[in-house]
Amino acid sequence: MTELDKYRDQIDQIDKKLIDLLASRFEFSAHIGEIKEKKGIEVLQSNRWDSILSSRKEYAIKAGLSEAFTMEFLQLVHSESIRIQKGIAGGKDGQ
Repeated sequence: MTELDKYRDQIDQIDKKLIDLLASRFEFSAHIGEIKEKKGIEVLQSNRWDSILSSRKEYAIKAGLSEAFTMEFLQLVHSESIRIQKGIAGGKDGQ
């Protein structure tokens, strides 16, 4: 295995971990959606979203990620979480 192959293998492993982490995150989003549905809470909580953006952006920038990438990534993750929760609120599983 060449040095390049070793790095590519490491990236492949990290990609799998990222996917697993995202799947876990969305599972928690579904649980939150169930709680919101039971309690009659709106899916989108603007104050929570603003807090997430601020803290995660700051953390990501300190970790060396660009602000533009971080914001785009967070928006994608948030959109999927909202989709899942709205699916629950609509009587579907959101998947």
